[in-house]
Amino acid sequence: MKAPLQIVAVAGLPLAKGVTATFFFYVFFCAVFARVLISMLQLVTLPFFAATDRVEGGLHRKMSWSRQRRFVRSHSQIIKWEGYIWISLQAALFLLIMLGIYVKFTMTWRSSFGLLLSIIFVILSVLVRSGFFLQPKPTIFIKKIQRRPTHSGRAASAAFSTMTAALIIMAFSMGSMRANLLRDEEPHMVVTKEFTGKANIIASAEGALLLFQKQDDEFRYIYSTPEFTASMETKPVFPPISAKK
Repeated sequence: MKAPLQIVAVAGLPLAKGVTATFFFYVFFCAVFARVLISMLQLVTLPFFAATDRVEGGLHRKMSWSRQRRFVRSHSQIIKWEGYIWISLQAALFLLIMLGIYVKFTMTWRSSFGLLLSIIFVILSVLVRSGFFLQPKPTIFIKKIQRRPTHSGRAASAAFSTMTAALIIMAFSMGSMRANLLRDEEPHMVVTKEFTGKANIIASAEGALLLFQKQDDEFRYIYSTPEFTASMETKPVFPPISAKK
């Protein structure tokens, strides 16, 4: 967003493949990591919940009829809502891990408010598309999804389209936050065939580098490939791009 348009026009297409692959790598890594953590949590909590439901006021070898009915009823309700609860926890954990690993919680109040607002609208969007507000009671809505093919197909389509849109929004917002993170890091020495100096690496793909240099109030973007190097200053003046073959 802050890079000069001339640099984006020159470096955008060659770097798009590498930037997209990096983002999807983090997405799949955080999704698998969140699933593993939720699975470990299930291994610990489910036997504990089952033991606490079975033992009431001491260890009973044989429960009375009233306690058996109460145990079966509570256990059935846990199984009924268990899948939705674990999916919600996994989604929240995925977002938390993504913020911690991909952008390291480098969030401003604008990005935090925008991300929170996006999450709220994503949830409202999937509820509207799935027809939830036609029957706002969750139990009846879930029964319709489970028993009626039209409702289940509508819910699946709503979830797919909304999650696709949510992934695009997340890619845009987190990409902006990651670019700010990379720009604010301490510069390190970069040595290539066409460039040598201290800079921050914003993006890279197949030997092409997009570098960022900051000296006092001057900002400089450098696009370096094995064939040529182009640079542009953004403060305090705007000279044309110079290419070195």
